[in-house]
Amino acid sequence: MSTATLSPGAGRLAGLAVRSGLGLAGWGLRRATRRTDPDRVLGRAESRRIAEAALAERDALIRSAGYLPL
Repeated sequence: MSTATLSPGAGRLAGLAVRSGLGLAGWGLRRATRRTDPDRVLGRAESRRIAEAALAERDALIRSAGYLPL
């Protein structure tokens, strides 16, 4: 049995597949690092807390005005 490729383009296709796979793996590692970075996690939690407080304040102002938008 021969180990020769079946078609001349198979080597290029395999190279493209390997490069694509390595690119995706690198992207996944970078994404995982960003998602678990403690400073980013704390920053997102702080931003969420500020947004929730602003929303609660806005709702309180709307309720105190006696106007309920539909």
